[in-house]
Formats: sequence, C-alpha cells, structure tokens
Amino acid sequence: MKKVLLLGGQGMLGSEIFTQSLEMDTVDVIPFSRFNLDLTKETEIVKKLQKFIDDNSIDVVINASAYTVVDKCEEGRGEEQSFAINAVAPKYIVEACKEKNIPLFHFSTDYVFSGDTNQSFNENDDPDIFPPINMYGKHKLQGEKEVLQYEKGFVLRTAWLSGQFGHNFVNKIVHLLKTAPQIKVVKNEWGSPSFTTDVASHVLRLVTADTLPENSIFHVVNERGDEYKGGVSRVEFVEEIRNFLGFDTPIIPVKTFNFVAKRPISSVLNNNYGEKLPDWKTALHALLAKEKEKIEKKRQIAYKKEQAREKYRAQQEQLRAEKAEQVACSQNKKEKENK
Repeated sequence: MKKVLLLGGQGMLGSEIFTQSLEMDTVDVIPFSRFNLDLTKETEIVKKLQKFIDDNSIDVVINASAYTVVDKCEEGRGEEQSFAINAVAPKYIVEACKEKNIPLFHFSTDYVFSGDTNQSFNENDDPDIFPPINMYGKHKLQGEKEVLQYEKGFVLRTAWLSGQFGHNFVNKIVHLLKTAPQIKVVKNEWGSPSFTTDVASHVLRLVTADTLPENSIFHVVNERGDEYKGGVSRVEFVEEIRNFLGFDTPIIPVKTFNFVAKRPISSVLNNNYGEKLPDWKTALHALLAKEKEKIEKKRQIAYKKEQAREKYRAQQEQLRAEKAEQVACSQNKKEKENK
C-alpha cells in the first residue's frame, strides 16, 4: 500500500481524492489542509513537510492546493497569497520531495495559456508562446515550471472544474435556475469542463501504478464525446445543465462580464497522453443525478399538492352549487306554499 500526502485536502478536488481513496486498499491518503501546513510560509513548508514525509514514510505527494479567486489575484487583495501558494510554494514542495526522492503530482490550470483566439492546447504547447493573460495564470505557470524542473515532478492541468464538494460553476448555475428569472452567460468563452470524480480517480490510478508516467504533463479533462471537435462553450454548458434538470429558464448570451481579471476566450485542453475520461455530458449528468432526483421529487410533490387543491376547489364548488340548489328549492317551496 502506498502512503500519499495530499496537500489541499479540504478543497473541492482534494476532498474528492480523499473520499475515493477510502474505498481503495492500494493507497493510504493523508490529507493536509491550510490548518496543517501554511503554504504562504516558505520555511514551514520545507521543515514541516520534510519532517512529515520522513516520519510517516510517504511514498507520493499530490498537490491539489491552490488559491483560485481569480479576480482577487488581479486586483491586489489576493495577489500576495496567490503568488505565495501558486507560484512560490511548489518550489519548496519540490525541495521536500526531492530530499526523499519521491514523486510529486501537481495540479495546474488551463489559465496558463492565453486562449486569446479560437485555440486548443496540447500538453507540449509552450505557455511562454501563448502567455497567460491574468495574474492567476501567471502564478500557476511559475508553479508548473518549478515542478517540471524535478525529474519526478508531474503536472496535471484541468479546467472548468466542478464536483460534489465546494463552490463551483455547476452548483452556481443550479442555484440560479432555481431562483433567477433568467441567466446571462458569456457567449464567446470555450473550455474543457472537468469533473472531480473523474479527475480524482485518474490521479489515484497514476499514483498507485507500479511505474511512473513517461510524460511530465497531462491534460486531465472531460472532452467531447460527440462528432464535434474542440471544447464546450459556456452557453452550451449552461443549456445542458438547464435541459437535464428540466427547467425552462431563458439563457441570455452576452458579450462579456466586467470581471477584474481577463478570461481566456478559448482555453480548450486536448488530452493526448492520458487515458480518456468520460465525455463531459456523461460526467455532468452523473454529477447532477441526485440533484435531478430531488428536483423531480419536489415537482411531484408540488403536482400532487396542486391536484389536491384542485380537488378541494372542485369539491367546494360542488358543495356551493348543491347548497345554492337547496336554497333555490326551498325558496320555490315557500313560494308555492304562500300561493
């Protein structure tokens, strides 16, 4: 059994990795969160991480930690924290892994590419040729470079990540479908929807394999499974969520939102080396299955309540009609008696 130290263990992806590992007898995952290790403190990373790796005979490290509040990275409120966690910390995580000669699997993002035209990106495309257009992407790219200098360092890029834990795009849209009269969606953004269930199972297969991967960079995304090529637009993504859950909320395509940080127009990631994950619609439907069941149950309850109300209204109407008829008969009888 391999012992794995998981950094970012309480995040959306880290929580899924740890949860899946509990069902496996080939791996023992020890999750670390910011409460165990402060990745903004360089000296703590080196000393504490090396000691923990040594004391617990760790075989592999997975770094699923990240500072992901993109707009705060850009405007300064989170830039320092993003730089520390996304750009600097990987250097010291590598140092700790190198000391014990153990592999490091580090998660990165599609935002390391500019995506300023109708592009898709392969694993061997150079981000320096297509440089990131926001601070978050720049910081994550710097972190990638630190990891890739280590011969046992592996970068797993993912994108548009959603899952059962934490806040993400899918559960935001589900909330809007339930509460908003319409949903505005950027019409000119394309990407690769990814789902933590599949990403987590993929990295767990990599870390439990008998041999290390031949490639240093993997694009771990749920690609299209139909006749169309490339990625998925934000509009198509939202439409699929809406249609699967059975809503009729209008979707209004807009040119852009006034975000502080620029977003790539197209940051589609092509998976050329790793095993193929389920197509994005299959993965999305699996994520939304329980939500759909709850929504349909509520609809059934609401329908039954409405039927009961209609039956009650019909009964009341019938009673009123019968009473009116009785009154009319009584009046007729009195009139005949008075004659």
